[in-house]
Amino acid sequence: MIHLKSYQEKAVKGLLENILEQLGTPGRRKKLVFKAPTGSGKTVTTAAFLARLVETLPQQTVIRRTQAAFIWLAPFKLHEQSFRAFQSFFAETRLLRPIKFEDVQDGRLQPNDVLFVNWESVNKDSNRYIREDERDQTLHRYVQRAIGDDTEVIIILDEAHLFASKGKRATELLDKLQAKIELDVSATPEFSSDYQTIIKRKEVVEAEMIKRHVLLNPDIEAHTGLTAQEGLLDEALQKRAALRDAYTALGIDINPLLLIQLPNDRAELSQEDQKIRDTVVNRLGIEHNISTQNGRLAVWLSDAKDKINLDGIEAPNAHVDVLLFKQAVSLGWDCPRAAILLIFRELKRETFTIQTVGRILRMPEQKHYPNEMLNVGYVYTDLSKDMIKVVADDMDYIVQQRALRKSPYEVLQLEAHRILNIRPERNRLGSKFKRIFLQTCEETYEISPAQHAEEYENNLQQLEKRLIRTNVRELEVHLPKDVELSGDIESKQVEKTLDVAKTAGELRPMFIRFCAQNTGNYAPADSTDVLSGALLTMGEVYFGFSAGSGEFKTMKLILFEENKDKFVALIDKALDRYAKFMEQQAAQKERKPEAYAWDVPVERIYNEYYEEQKSETHILTPLFVEKNASNPEVHFIEFLERHAEVIEWWYKNGVKTQNDFAVSYRNYKNQWSAFYVDFVIKLKNGTVALFDTKTLNSEPDFVAKHNALHQYIQDKRDQGKKMIGGVIVPEKKGDVRLWKYCENRIDNAHDTTGWVTLDLITL
Repeated sequence: MIHLKSYQEKAVKGLLENILEQLGTPGRRKKLVFKAPTGSGKTVTTAAFLARLVETLPQQTVIRRTQAAFIWLAPFKLHEQSFRAFQSFFAETRLLRPIKFEDVQDGRLQPNDVLFVNWESVNKDSNRYIREDERDQTLHRYVQRAIGDDTEVIIILDEAHLFASKGKRATELLDKLQAKIELDVSATPEFSSDYQTIIKRKEVVEAEMIKRHVLLNPDIEAHTGLTAQEGLLDEALQKRAALRDAYTALGIDINPLLLIQLPNDRAELSQEDQKIRDTVVNRLGIEHNISTQNGRLAVWLSDAKDKINLDGIEAPNAHVDVLLFKQAVSLGWDCPRAAILLIFRELKRETFTIQTVGRILRMPEQKHYPNEMLNVGYVYTDLSKDMIKVVADDMDYIVQQRALRKSPYEVLQLEAHRILNIRPERNRLGSKFKRIFLQTCEETYEISPAQHAEEYENNLQQLEKRLIRTNVRELEVHLPKDVELSGDIESKQVEKTLDVAKTAGELRPMFIRFCAQNTGNYAPADSTDVLSGALLTMGEVYFGFSAGSGEFKTMKLILFEENKDKFVALIDKALDRYAKFMEQQAAQKERKPEAYAWDVPVERIYNEYYEEQKSETHILTPLFVEKNASNPEVHFIEFLERHAEVIEWWYKNGVKTQNDFAVSYRNYKNQWSAFYVDFVIKLKNGTVALFDTKTLNSEPDFVAKHNALHQYIQDKRDQGKKMIGGVIVPEKKGDVRLWKYCENRIDNAHDTTGWVTLDLITL
């Protein structure tokens, strides 16, 4: 079962729209591009897209071939990883059939097959699946026969930038296969196309799938008596220990992994590699008690003897602390607990991209944490700052700007609110439908799950008692025969028909069409695979129609003309029950604010959209301000800096992270939302001031935000705390800019009648 994030769902719809348009036009080798950043889940998104496509194709009237098979080409061993993922995705619904060469049936690709192929295995003429011989079992022939059977062939080029965009061999193979569609999937595609679907990195960060930023060489210092490599190793280990302590403080059992990458990208070890390896291994063992012998060091290099302690290393709490590896032998490997990368590069390889640091981007639990240091990736490198080039596409992500909280700092423990992110239910059948459907089957037909032939037979007899025919050998369609039409609008009685038996290849599209037509009020595009999976599971669990050929028995049983209306009634009954169940669930899922104790973060990372400014009193140093900050924000910062004599510190708040201060309020849609107040100010007299700069009538929630903040402050004052604040607006009086705020609730945002002028000195 596949569950998509909102950005993934948007990508699936974009891909589907593009491919349907291309499938409806003449010509072959149509190019589509899917650009998705590392960690966005491009495999699951592509899988959902292919499933949606095979559900949709049978309903298309302007596309010649309404069934499809797929070839998934990937370099190195990435196809194995994707193959296993597809097996998991479609274990229940079986909408797509992931296969390898040895699984190809009848010397051709069947509808809904996804053939996973390693690029290196087919890029030479001598390969058995490329070389023409008397067996006639080549990739080219599989494609030709599928097309001859009216099955369209679509090629997915996974990590296309690594092979499909380069070289004569790739062009020759793709020219020979002549697929209808070639879909390039990559974080950095090299082909451009008018039919391009893009997932933006910002969307993936906001979904908390990947880290907010990657920080290069944070707080590195010179280490007397150590080489640069030894010093960087110690810095990286200190960061690893700090991250482990941060997880422990949150009660989370995750052991962050430090990755150490040797400089040469070739698989074999160079002299430089060997020298660095010896330095690293010796220092890890002698100074830090980290070795392969005690299981805290893993090695993944070129040959078999250099693959040590790799079993179970991906587990969140695995014992291994450090992995020494080479880029060339570990492509496609993912370990979400990996958090720090120490990378030694040859001087000629100074460019850093997200691809370079991709292994430390994923969040281990696909969520961000209250401690912001856990939401950042850390890279240490022996290149000097002036030699590091960050490609333009990644400048907002790979950052070198960090601010630290000044000391001493008195803990504030200010009550803040966050809105729990409850995923909204879309108009689709979800994973709970199958259980409800099977319960409905058992009650309606008085059957139970079976394991033996006698039990299967008893269940089938229960169907027969309800006039459901179970011995369906063939499924026939009745075609009108010898009907003479005049050409005018008329009604004709069909007296003669020709009965034609449906083949296995034709059954599946009919079955998918049946499911799409019977999802009730739920969107067919999102629900067909869930319904089809539930029906096929029914055949397997109760009647012994197992995966493979047994699926077609289930399809014939359901699609047989005399049975069809009975199964439609069964589905409708299950849909009604599911709807009532979801209504009960929805009633318990209203988003509500959660309170927690907030303090100024110990550190904060700023991307390239911020610039450093001087400040005497900002609690984080240095001060970074947005390059496009609003005029009220800029002027209010100047106002605060002019009052340093009464301000202990002030903090420019962020927005939308768990480290940012917010007050809950009901927005104009009457939904709970978070109000991220611009400025938190601590005065020397102990007063805490909370102000948010705006201009009058600047947004729909102006009044709601002010009143929520006013109530929050009033509640704190009732508890004996010294606090002021509210929405604050600038007002010019000649050359003087005054700052006005209201000490009471407001009912409009049109003027400042009754508001007071902020005077920090007299507070």
